[in-house]
Amino acid sequence: MSRVVKILFFVFPAILVACLFLGCSEDRKVDIPPPVEPYLKIETGLLPLSSHGERAELVFSTNESWDIVTETEDKEKDWYRVLPLSGDAGDDIRVTVEVDSNNAYTDRTFSLVLKSESLDERIEVRQLKKNVILLGENRYEISFEEQTLTVEVRSNVSYLVEIGAGADWMREEARLHSGELNRSSHCFRISRNESESARTGVIVFTDPSSALSDELFVVQSGWEDPTPELTALKSIYESAGGPGWTHRDNWCSDAPLSDWYGVETDADGHVTGLRLSRNNLSGIISEKISQLIYLQHLDLSWNDLRGEISTNVNGHMRSALDDLLELETIDFSHNRFEGFLPDNWYKFEKLHYLNLSFNQIKSWMSTLWDPMFTNGRTVDLILNNNYLYGEIPAAIQNHPEWNRLALQMIRQNRTGSGGLHYDKAVYLPDFTFTDLSDGSERSMREVYSNSKLTMLLHWDPLQSSSGEFISTTVRRLHTLFGGQGFSVVGITPEGDEYREAARRYIREHNITWTAVTDYRDAEGRRLVLPDYPYPSYLLIDGSGKLQMDMFNGQYFPSEGELGESSVMDLLTFIHADYVNRFFKDLFGESSYESRDYTMDKQYETLQRSSKGSGIDIVVVGEAFTDIDIETGFYRDVMKFALESFFSIEPAKTYRDYFNVYMVYAVSRKAYIGDDRDQVALGTIVDLDQMIDNRLDKLPDYVYRPVVSGNTPFVSVVINNHSAGLTWMGKPYIRPSYSFSGYPPGSRRYLRGNLLHETIGHGFGLLGDEYSDGYVTGEIPDYRKDELRASQKKGWCYNVSLTNDPHSVYWSHLIGHARYPYVGIYQGGYYYDLGVWRSEDKSVMRDSKSNLYFNAICRELIVKRILELSGEEYTFEKFLEKDSDEGRPGGGSSGFGLFRSKETGYVHHPPIVMDEFN
Repeated sequence: MSRVVKILFFVFPAILVACLFLGCSEDRKVDIPPPVEPYLKIETGLLPLSSHGERAELVFSTNESWDIVTETEDKEKDWYRVLPLSGDAGDDIRVTVEVDSNNAYTDRTFSLVLKSESLDERIEVRQLKKNVILLGENRYEISFEEQTLTVEVRSNVSYLVEIGAGADWMREEARLHSGELNRSSHCFRISRNESESARTGVIVFTDPSSALSDELFVVQSGWEDPTPELTALKSIYESAGGPGWTHRDNWCSDAPLSDWYGVETDADGHVTGLRLSRNNLSGIISEKISQLIYLQHLDLSWNDLRGEISTNVNGHMRSALDDLLELETIDFSHNRFEGFLPDNWYKFEKLHYLNLSFNQIKSWMSTLWDPMFTNGRTVDLILNNNYLYGEIPAAIQNHPEWNRLALQMIRQNRTGSGGLHYDKAVYLPDFTFTDLSDGSERSMREVYSNSKLTMLLHWDPLQSSSGEFISTTVRRLHTLFGGQGFSVVGITPEGDEYREAARRYIREHNITWTAVTDYRDAEGRRLVLPDYPYPSYLLIDGSGKLQMDMFNGQYFPSEGELGESSVMDLLTFIHADYVNRFFKDLFGESSYESRDYTMDKQYETLQRSSKGSGIDIVVVGEAFTDIDIETGFYRDVMKFALESFFSIEPAKTYRDYFNVYMVYAVSRKAYIGDDRDQVALGTIVDLDQMIDNRLDKLPDYVYRPVVSGNTPFVSVVINNHSAGLTWMGKPYIRPSYSFSGYPPGSRRYLRGNLLHETIGHGFGLLGDEYSDGYVTGEIPDYRKDELRASQKKGWCYNVSLTNDPHSVYWSHLIGHARYPYVGIYQGGYYYDLGVWRSEDKSVMRDSKSNLYFNAICRELIVKRILELSGEEYTFEKFLEKDSDEGRPGGGSSGFGLFRSKETGYVHHPPIVMDEFN
């Protein structure tokens, strides 16, 4: 079988299994590591063997099974033996090679052919001949020190002495005759070996007049450090920026090692502890740390150390700590280490605490560490806030302490890696704590079991961002849903400073939820919970089951074209929007009712025009309570509305022509129903689950900020609803009122609604380009008459009752070099047949998928902008600035969104108003 075929034979099944696994679950995508390349490495070869007979070892490593065959031209094969001749994969595999004495005056050889499943190596084994010149052995093994080597020679011929390999560190300095016939002593001066590696030299004794010769092999060992621990510490100091350390007392001095800052020693002076946390270490960890073989505790946390946590050696991830078998605790947290998790740390049989959290380690969770979690053993494996991915090994998931272990590793930055996956649910272990507000002792289980949902909030009372998060998101959610079973337990870092700061914060901000600094489980341990960065939180249901882990910096899927960051920031509208959906799904509508109406009808200017006479847009919210306004959520939604108006062309280019005002409207409840009095603007849900409004309350809000005397365009954002509807007013006489539903957790949904209703219908006076999706067929006569009446007013020019390319309003765009995609497409104005539009896709056809105004819609909007701003419109002006940025490709989007099967009604045909109604 060829080598390539063998590789495919082993690799292909693994790839097939991985593909089947990934194909079965879209929700559990796992980055499968690439297959390990086969390797076969000779660790220690074979020197020439003595003529007197000798036993030696061949040492090699391979990740495949192996076997050995021997080859020789010597007919007599019984002078050598090799055992074993086969075996399994492994490291430091040892094969014994034994030879009998060689009484011949010539060398003899045989070959070992070492074969793995994919690779092979040929090793020549040489046994030296019987000496004819030298007395004694053919090989001398000497120490690393400088020394003189004396070699006895017996010969009755003249011979030459030549130094081959090793001439740079061996020289003959004397030759002495003993007085006895045929005997001489040769003295060779051997220099000191400064290297830690052994070296081999060859001295050749040759009779130039005959074939007689002998070779002497000199093997000098590598330099042995007499103070390896001292050397290791000095090397660590140099590689980790020692001169810049915050504390470096006695380092690299003659003081005992126990007096060096952060160094602990035992009674014999061996280094057992190295604790340099928060000490401004910067750089890398020296490889010489491997010489601290007595080390038990290593803490280099909260520094600026970098580099690979391990390196690839023949397919194995090895580290400088691999041989420090006395280690009990390792803390490398809060540094910048990268790379893969080391393979061999499972050998640390005394290890009980390993903290690698808050680094940049990108690795899968290897099953090689399984021994840490078998036979009742547990290691606190703290890996949060790295880039780990793949499946958490079964040995950890099935461990009796799974819940505690899970909370130490599940918080991963998921950008590009997919995060860690696990099959078992995670339940918060119980612990007791002292409530800082009243000093009472309580159980965490008592809290969550009496609640429908509990936020385990991690906050720093000395940090401004924690305070901001509490005063906005936590306050809002606790106010809205506290009466429906939502509780909060806030945990601070340990220490008197945090305890006192938390008490002060509770007092000054009238905190009504539980705050904690000290807590312990039944065994007296402070659980390692996902806490940093502050603020962050876990959501726990009534059974203690973990429902959500949220923190700054985690991967967060943005919604398509919105252009938002994929890294979570808890202080942004993105987070508030996301968590809204979770709470709405769990609690339904909030039972909270507003108490403070002082902000009702107050307003702010969000944007001032810098071009033209200024076109006024007023944005106001419906079904937002006083707490939504007090905590800034209302304003965040309105600012999102503002950015949505100008997120696509042509409003994006013409943004400077608009004034945008925000008016506060305080509703009694946070959702609309069938009672007009429960919301500020009197909106209700009708029998068809569509919205209805008499518009009588709106002017009192709309005209508050408008001082220009111009007729404004009004955008109403409806909280906790999905509908969209516009009352289209006659230009310059009365406003257009556009209502856009905002379902919880649907920023993109709201953006599409706003673009369709406010910019499309309310401002652009555009017609709908979608068909119903439930009612198909040809447009009826009454709809034709309705459309013709609208077009007489100058509205709805983006749809047509004819497919004649010379008669449609966009005929000038058909065939234009700038717009090769403009044509005539059937379907629009709510019907499949008898009505046509200019392009396949547009936000006026599908506001959920296509955030794009087609060319004729862009032109109509630009025309309106320039006319309302007092500027003359020309087609050339339109062409000069027009952009089709964001134009979607692909096929038809289907029926659009008149109604949605998921959320009920979305868009309703606009209601046309004139000066009399």
